[in-house]
Amino acid sequence: MISIKAGCNLWVSDKHKYLSVISVGARNKNKMDYALYIIGLPKPALRKFFSPAVSAWRHVCDHFIPHARNNYHPHVFGHRVTALFSICLVSVKIFTVALLSFGPVLPAYSSAINISNIISLTNESRSQFSLSALSENASLDKAAQAKADDMLKKGYFSHNTPDGKTPWDFIQNSGYNYLMAGENLAVNFTESEAVEQAWMNSPGHKANILNKNFEEIGVGISQGEFQGHTAVFVVQMFGTPVEQKISLLSKPTVVQKQAVPAPVPATVKSDSAKQQAGKAASLSSSVNIEGDKAVITAQAPKDTVKALAYFGQQAVMLTPKGDNLWQGEISLDRLAKTSTTVKVVAFDMNNKTETLQLANFSGNIADNYNVLGAAVSAKVNWLGQVFDPKLLEQKVYLLFIAAMLTCLILAIAIKRHVQHLSIVANGSFVAILAVLLMVI
Repeated sequence: MISIKAGCNLWVSDKHKYLSVISVGARNKNKMDYALYIIGLPKPALRKFFSPAVSAWRHVCDHFIPHARNNYHPHVFGHRVTALFSICLVSVKIFTVALLSFGPVLPAYSSAINISNIISLTNESRSQFSLSALSENASLDKAAQAKADDMLKKGYFSHNTPDGKTPWDFIQNSGYNYLMAGENLAVNFTESEAVEQAWMNSPGHKANILNKNFEEIGVGISQGEFQGHTAVFVVQMFGTPVEQKISLLSKPTVVQKQAVPAPVPATVKSDSAKQQAGKAASLSSSVNIEGDKAVITAQAPKDTVKALAYFGQQAVMLTPKGDNLWQGEISLDRLAKTSTTVKVVAFDMNNKTETLQLANFSGNIADNYNVLGAAVSAKVNWLGQVFDPKLLEQKVYLLFIAAMLTCLILAIAIKRHVQHLSIVANGSFVAILAVLLMVI
């Protein structure tokens, strides 16, 4: 009887102890004591292990999430914190301008917008999808140039003109007879790569570039005033001619004998062949930045005896490398001294020349850091690292704007019935400041 009573008392005592733990845990809003009691592990060891994480989480909540402990006002939107953010944002802009002004600037480089570069980049895009290269057609060039000039003259940017003309009207007026045709347009670009990238990012334009049925291409470029600023119109026209190429059979076809007409003089046939050969072997070139120099590579026609790369009032001789390949180097220090355009000129035995505008280089802050990104930013060499300060600056601003807007949305959405006007005001101010600094 006594042992049963003692056991009963012990059970009651344990039960009361259990209930008291729950009561204390609920009163102090501390669930860790209860969890430690249930699993039977020592409190001090687990408290020491979890304490840094719990402390860090509380700091995160205090700074970014509205709740009773921070009076529903996240610290990230406090006056001191937003003032610190503003100082940091302005400092990033000052740092970028200082690097471009006083740092060792490498010249900005971009492929010039010309017919040769546009066609080359288009065929490069096609080759990535195992499609045959398009051949340039003079009639399509004429149609594309007429369209580009018309858009510049009349101040519009559209496939159809204000007076109702379609792209096919320009193509037909140029004398090009087609089975299929297409058109791509671009405006307000400063480099060929940007034009091609924009077209490849657009499903409709990309479909034209990668259309396996197109065989020929023409490009027109016109520069002038459009909507209050200087702009470059680029028109790209594709076509499949009515006159299809003849493919020879592997076996000769038997034909009936008949009288043979008088032969055409050999000179006429020879001239035509020379024209086709000259057209097929036209000048093409590229430039690559390798360390502290620009490497010029040119594929010249067969009869080329000399090739030069001109930049400003200076020139360097290109060295033949075999298979009509010519190559030369220009120091970036020489290119950085002045804004210039690099062009390659090939000379034949009769001193006739063929010129290809290759690339634009800018070596001063006025060209490398213009308002609203009017020119390509320069790269600088700082502490042995070559990078683009303008690009880095834009990434910093974009990340900050995204983070600030996310915090602002959380602060408003979590406690919609408890709002502080200063939260919206401070958050909006620093976000707008970041946007303004990013675009100037």
